[in-house]
Amino acid sequence: MLSAAIILPGEAEMLPIESLRAIEGVEWDGIFYSGKKIHRNFDRALIFSSPEIIPLICDLLIVLDPHYCNFDYLAFAIRNGCHLFLSDKLILTTEERKQLIHLASEGGTYIQIQNDFLFHPFQEKIRSQTNRTCFIEAAQSVPAKADRLKELLLNNLLMILRAAGSPIHKLNVFCGTVPSRQPDVLNIHINFKNGSVATLTLKFVDQPEVHILSIHDRGQVTTFDFLKNNTSHYPEKVSRKVESKTSPDPLQEQITDFIKNIAEKNNPGFSLDDEIQVFLLIEKIKEKIEVNSFTIN
Repeated sequence: MLSAAIILPGEAEMLPIESLRAIEGVEWDGIFYSGKKIHRNFDRALIFSSPEIIPLICDLLIVLDPHYCNFDYLAFAIRNGCHLFLSDKLILTTEERKQLIHLASEGGTYIQIQNDFLFHPFQEKIRSQTNRTCFIEAAQSVPAKADRLKELLLNNLLMILRAAGSPIHKLNVFCGTVPSRQPDVLNIHINFKNGSVATLTLKFVDQPEVHILSIHDRGQVTTFDFLKNNTSHYPEKVSRKVESKTSPDPLQEQITDFIKNIAEKNNPGFSLDDEIQVFLLIEKIKEKIEVNSFTIN
């Protein structure tokens, strides 16, 4: 039984303490919450006045407040033997990410990053395609909004890397920009070392949203539609059907999965090591985002 504690964001409207208490394999021993709203179901005996105490009393620390997803605090927690489940809004440099991975490896602990998209029911089927050379097409169209590019790149690139199951050999990028200097279309063409090829197209336009992934493999095409929540096959193997819906509580699902992986000593579903690979890739893309067409070798 793991001793668990959680740091909740101060602006949280709905505090997920009841759903978290339903998770098996953990015993909750601490809560830190900097906000003024107190959830009526909080056990006040578990509330700590200082976040510095919490890593000293738990095996699993869940940090949902981005303010505490900084290097000094996370390194302190790891050195005290904590497994970490972290908000996706990390305040870390590349070198700090590497140091945390090293510290966790030395201490035999695990780090998982929250990512609701990677726990969509389709992801396990996409991951299962990795044993053969294939052609992968991903496309997402969303309204133009500030600060969405990193999130869309992160989710789609992670999904593509899992589908290909191979290191990147070469990357070509085209970026179209509007007069505001913001991208309106981004196309990324990836060649993998196993011979697979992928293309990702992101469009920031005011038109109906789209988000699909198609995998072309040995004359078969499987298309995953994340907005319509269905899959289709060509040639048609089975009738089109609606897949199981996304979890109503993806946070609980991810924490439950992380606890299971800790018990079985398996790598997390989305580790800091996974995140840093795509983070470095995104940094290269962003360096040239204003250039009309370029190639990164």
